Amino acid sequence: MGNLNLDILRKYANIFGTGLLKETTPKIAQGFINQLFHQWHVDTDMVTQYVQSNQSLWDKMAPDTRNQLGVLAERVGDLDFITPELFITGIKKDFPGVASLFLNWPEAGEWLTMQIDELKAGVSETQ
Repeated sequence: MGNLNLDILRKYANIFGTGLLKETTPKIAQGFINQLFHQWHVDTDMVTQYVQSNQSLWDKMAPDTRNQLGVLAERVGDLDFITPELFITGIKKDFPGVASLFLNWPEAGEWLTMQIDELKAGVSETQ
């Protein structure tokens, strides 16, 4: 009887844990993106140059960062929650000029979408 109760608790803990993880992951991802932008000292000039030269962010990411994204994808199940909107929301407070570029310059918005698609494909390949 004691084992049955423990099994039920584990079942609900796993359900709650998975749901909680899926709910909090977008906020964690936004913080991660913001941290990368600070680490890379991103500014509007840099983004303009990257967009104009079609520079890949995936290529710029360190192997550790790529691995962290792979672990996140394994735990969450996929990275479909990462969208241009999530990305922009994650940076708009600390990088308002860059967020504005993505929102108001169509080429920058397209570049951002391509970067997110490349990131998702890269993470899938590493799993």
